Amino acid sequence: MAASFLLLLLTSAGLFLSAQAQDCPRPAGGVNMGLKGDDVLLQAFPDGTTVAFACDVGFVSAGGSASVTCTAGSWSALRMTCDRKSCGAFDEVPNGSLDYPEGNEFGDRLTVTCNPGYNMVGNAHILCGNGGWMGRAPVCEVMYCQPPETPTIGSFYPVKEEYEYREVIQFSCPETFTLNGSKSLSCSETGVFLPAVPKCVHVDCKEPVVEFGHWVAGSRGPYTYKATVTFKCNEGYRMTNSATITCEINERWEPELPKCEAVPTDKTTTTKSPESTKKPTAVPADKTTTTKSPESTKKPTAAPDPNDGKRLYTGLGVAFAVTALVAIAIGLWRCGFLKWPMEKPGSGRGHARTVPTEEEVELGKRDDDAAAP
Repeated sequence: MAASFLLLLLTSAGLFLSAQAQDCPRPAGGVNMGLKGDDVLLQAFPDGTTVAFACDVGFVSAGGSASVTCTAGSWSALRMTCDRKSCGAFDEVPNGSLDYPEGNEFGDRLTVTCNPGYNMVGNAHILCGNGGWMGRAPVCEVMYCQPPETPTIGSFYPVKEEYEYREVIQFSCPETFTLNGSKSLSCSETGVFLPAVPKCVHVDCKEPVVEFGHWVAGSRGPYTYKATVTFKCNEGYRMTNSATITCEINERWEPELPKCEAVPTDKTTTTKSPESTKKPTAVPADKTTTTKSPESTKKPTAAPDPNDGKRLYTGLGVAFAVTALVAIAIGLWRCGFLKWPMEKPGSGRGHARTVPTEEEVELGKRDDDAAAP
């Protein structure tokens, strides 16, 4: 009986020892880590073996134990975690700026941008590696402009072989010429001077003539750039636009020449009374309405006969003709060429003649009037 118990005890101890001595498979690490040293080559690990993990390249331990132990075929829990390394901030680039579109951790890239007026020499993108930012920072060199073309008329200063970004030159024109364009030009970020190179021009506006107007103030010819003239309209005329004009760079007067128009004369205004809203009573077409006026005790004056004037002139002509005939007859009678009807019979030219009486002359006029038509 004792022997059987002893055999059972030994068998149980053997089984226990066999279970305690069980190997562990290759341990699985966390994200972005692996086994350290020679353990990375093994596939099975005896009971009681302890191994350590290390973060991958570009990663760093964020805390926790990196070791695990094989116990009865199982590994203890791994506490370590690995995070990406940070490269931090990059050194400042003179005349440039930095941008981190992806971040500043392992595997990210930054971008360098040069300020306006500067050219980049080198690579604009820098990679964050295991040991920090990889590569040299680019250099932002100032932009240069070549001197502009010398104008035919005029000059500029200072005169140099090349000009740095934002450097300014000044243009000028000789007397009697006007600068058409900007006086100052600056070396731009594109390597050329802006704005465009100006020109020296001779400005001469034509003599301004305003019909029905006259000069009252301002310049006299010749009219150069910015010459100003003011006009006034003559008496009886008024101005319809600006009285003052200026000679501009395009040799035109601006605004347009003044205009003088005649002032309208005053006219008597007849005010019409508002039309009555009452409609007149219509008179039937087939009836004629006659309105009788009160009888007047005064007889109406007869209208003058248009032939009275002609008759008057005709009567005066006849009277004048009769008078002339009578005078001629008397003259002939006195001279003996005409024999008067009242003369006695038998009297001859040598006999004395009797002068007709007034009754006889009147009788002769009546006979003439009766004979007249």
